[in-house]
Amino acid sequence: MELNSKFDAKAIELEIKEYVKSIDIEKLIFESDKPEKIRFIEGPPTMNGIPHAGHLRGRVIKDLWYRFNTLQGKKIEFNGGWDTQGLPVELQVEKELGVSGGKTEAIKEFGVERIVSECKKVVEKFNKTWVEVDNSLGMSFNHEKAYWTFKDEFIEREWQVLKKAYENKILEEDFTVIAYCPSCQTSLSHAEVNQGYEEVKDPSLYYKVKLVNEDAFLIVWTTMPFTLVTDAMVGLNPNEDYAYVKVENETWVVGKTRLEEFMSEVKIEKHEIQKIAKGSEFEGKKYIHPLLDSIPELKEYSKLDNYHVAVSESFVDASTGSGLVHLSPANGEEDIKIANKRKVKIFSPINDEVKFTNQAGKYEGMFVRDADRPIVEDLKECQALVKIGKIKHKYPLCWRSHHPIVWLARRGWFYKLDRLDNKAIDAAESVEYFFEQPKNRFLGIIKERHPWCISRERIWGCPLPVWSCEDCGEKNWFFSRQEIVESADKLPDGPDFELHRPWIDNITVKCKKCGSVKTKREEYVLDTWHNSGSAPYSSLTNEEYEKEIPAPFFTEGIDQTRGWAYTLLIENVILNNSATPPYKSFLFQGHVLDEKGGKMSKSKGNVLEGAELLQKYPVDLIRFYFMWKASPIEPLSFSTEELMSRPYQVINTLFNLHLYFKQNSQYDNFDNTNTLEWAKSNNSLTSPDIWLLSKLQKLIQKITEKNQTCKFHEGAKAIDDFIINNLSQIYIPITRGELWDESDEKKNRRLAIYAVLNEVLKTLDILIHPFCPFTSEHLYQTVFEGEKSILLDKWPQYKESLVNEEIEESFDIMKDVVSISSAARMKGKLKRRWPLNEAQICVKKNQKAKLESLSDLLKSQLNVEKFNIIETEEDSGLEQLLELKKLGLPVKVTLELERKKIGPKAKQHMGKLVSTFLETNPDEIIPILEKDGKYDFNIDDQKISLDKEDFIVDFDAGDNFAVAKRDDFTVFISTLRNKEMMAKGLVKDIARRLQTLRKERGYNPTDVLEVASILELDNESLEMIKGRDEELAFLVRVKKVNFEKSCKEYKEDDIDGQKIKISVE
Repeated sequence: MELNSKFDAKAIELEIKEYVKSIDIEKLIFESDKPEKIRFIEGPPTMNGIPHAGHLRGRVIKDLWYRFNTLQGKKIEFNGGWDTQGLPVELQVEKELGVSGGKTEAIKEFGVERIVSECKKVVEKFNKTWVEVDNSLGMSFNHEKAYWTFKDEFIEREWQVLKKAYENKILEEDFTVIAYCPSCQTSLSHAEVNQGYEEVKDPSLYYKVKLVNEDAFLIVWTTMPFTLVTDAMVGLNPNEDYAYVKVENETWVVGKTRLEEFMSEVKIEKHEIQKIAKGSEFEGKKYIHPLLDSIPELKEYSKLDNYHVAVSESFVDASTGSGLVHLSPANGEEDIKIANKRKVKIFSPINDEVKFTNQAGKYEGMFVRDADRPIVEDLKECQALVKIGKIKHKYPLCWRSHHPIVWLARRGWFYKLDRLDNKAIDAAESVEYFFEQPKNRFLGIIKERHPWCISRERIWGCPLPVWSCEDCGEKNWFFSRQEIVESADKLPDGPDFELHRPWIDNITVKCKKCGSVKTKREEYVLDTWHNSGSAPYSSLTNEEYEKEIPAPFFTEGIDQTRGWAYTLLIENVILNNSATPPYKSFLFQGHVLDEKGGKMSKSKGNVLEGAELLQKYPVDLIRFYFMWKASPIEPLSFSTEELMSRPYQVINTLFNLHLYFKQNSQYDNFDNTNTLEWAKSNNSLTSPDIWLLSKLQKLIQKITEKNQTCKFHEGAKAIDDFIINNLSQIYIPITRGELWDESDEKKNRRLAIYAVLNEVLKTLDILIHPFCPFTSEHLYQTVFEGEKSILLDKWPQYKESLVNEEIEESFDIMKDVVSISSAARMKGKLKRRWPLNEAQICVKKNQKAKLESLSDLLKSQLNVEKFNIIETEEDSGLEQLLELKKLGLPVKVTLELERKKIGPKAKQHMGKLVSTFLETNPDEIIPILEKDGKYDFNIDDQKISLDKEDFIVDFDAGDNFAVAKRDDFTVFISTLRNKEMMAKGLVKDIARRLQTLRKERGYNPTDVLEVASILELDNESLEMIKGRDEELAFLVRVKKVNFEKSCKEYKEDDIDGQKIKISVE
């Protein structure tokens, strides 16, 4: 492996991939002396699609954590994992098979076994792409040891979670109202429902029902007309007032709170309140449902004493609709609770396709939401319609199909989470979340303790191992293959049957209670989130689980707050029957958005596919950009233009710094005996070295802390700042001249600089490795004598002995002063390479001595013949101006009026006041302001006195000077150009570049070459240097210097931003 002369990120990626494969890095790590073994559990991506930019961000975070902790001395079991079952995969199969009628059509046309076979093919197809993308991204996952949630061994261990829940009475069958997706034809959990709400338009229906024993109508409101088919009660709030209102020749009952708004909404102007009654007074009053003749079965139910009655319940919100709601126990969560409490029968004539059955009479065969319009028409026909309108509101959509959810009374299996007491909450509170916002959200969700519906009416998933007995109704649970085989009456596929449908459905068992063999497995599979949520247990052996769980760190997207993060914690608490989380810390990651901050979606055409992105752009840039751009919990607006700007500059600069070090150090025969300790003992370290090494310790400390607290963006920005602003723009320019001094007496100094660069660059390679594994491994292997892989090295340790606060402070002051002097040069249109006569530097109290300690350095950095440092006290306004004048500095007054303040004083004279002010010399105003604190203007024979606060007092540079100021510093520089000095500086600059090129091309220092050629200098520079070509030839050791194209190969360079080309032959 060789270090090339140009940074080629893609070539480096290929080279390092091959190299890492050849050395079996994981094996070497586990054979090393790293002391601690830990495990990471992968949040398994679902195998129903290909990875996009959002997936890449999460994977980079995982790999960064792995590499950082490996370098910190840990041996990490870092195995992949794949979520392979459930709704997402089934829906993909339906799509690929061309099924449009959902599950029922798929089973009818293809059968369960074919669907399962196709699911496996889909999983295998997408998995291949995921593994390729992981390899491209430089992921450290061991995919040969990855867990797959559809494997029999995983399923059998997942059943142990069910077993614990069953034994501790957390698992229970229930008939209740649950969320159901008509498109997917399956129940959904409460957590899934909360994953996606969108604004929809629904009907807003007011209708009336006649009270049996009173000449009055209850005015009822609903947004789901189809639920009139399953209507059982009308609810009123017991503590609210309800008005009997005369409307034409009828009496209506409406909530008093909403009465006027309601009447306005239904456009009834004339009405009269007859009396007021509390909601509690309506309890038990029977009403006549208006559609009974269309629904004969409902008519039979209505004959029951507790059916079609008014009920007073405190959950009724009297501030919406009419203040009365109809209760449909088959379609409402609260409604079924009321019905169960009151022992009301549930009328639910709805099938798996969410269509009305023959029990629904006239509406048989209709999809329930399609029945809304006919029901409204029927209400109108029987004169029960009051008003039909539209309402906009947030409504949940299925997280997979994006179809609006309906609530149906169905039988299912639930984890009754309230029976865990506070165990889940205590477990969640013991976890480190790194950031408050996601922590609070997650704890809030855990505290809901809503029952978790774990059963799904689907095909491809972990089957619920429960058989119902037709004779006695017993539910027979078996939690292992062995238990099933031992209790089996028929094993048509033998004892090694696959633990999926349809094979497990074919088995009949003997009932544990009555011995009957008339048993049938309930055709449920588990919620797919249950599969991945069991991974810490299901993917490990008992021994591994006991030793390594809770694992130190898990991470997934913020959308997993109600998904994987939630199910992991709940299942682990159930499994242990204690407040034991499966993770000690959990980082939630923000989404990746497009460059304008918009959500990525296929319909918008703005999705960045992972494989395409990684093929087109350097992987290390993508990895670094993801971490550098934003906090890991914040949304990240991904811009390829931004990706190729600063992040590219950082990594390209790091590469070129290594190239610079290697070329120069090899030239001087630097070797590992020239250590920092050696340089110290020879007193060869100077203040720039001490400063840089001190800054390096702070960088080590900062990145270590930021990586540990998941503030990766702050660590990336710190690396950026150190490489560009400290190493490249300060230290290298400062020490470059010393490396170009090739005299023997200066060799120890040159070797000391190499010792510093050796220490700094090798440390940087390790610090940046978790962000940029390819470039850092390449630089480590080609420049340093180290381990077989950088991952076998050790994370740098903060060395107190190398910290020098005094020199750091002096350098920080100098950096600011030099930066401000550059701004002054820009104002004066003076190039940085032009030597100037003088600089006047204003600093604050106690800073002069610190800056003077770097006098020689400061002089060279400012590129001036002389400078003067003055301590000042004032920092703005009149006081600062007067102080600078008193100190004899070349200031020129700038004065403006504070117009907002002078308005009340100037009144109608503002225009003339401003004109008079502009005609007055500021040098006349300032002394009077100093003496009297005010200045008087005579406008139209009227005196207007302006206080010093009414002026904006500032300054600029006097003649032959330019000035710039920032924070506590002000720098004046002379603008008079000394052509002789400028020419000397230019010769020196070009000579240095040509000397570097000699080294790069491998010429011996004593060789006298034929020619040095310089192209594309501007006219002024060319004029200055042409008379000094002999001097330049002597410095560069060539026979002649020319300014025409005469060499075969030129190198591009620049002087103060001016592009030039140079060559030596």
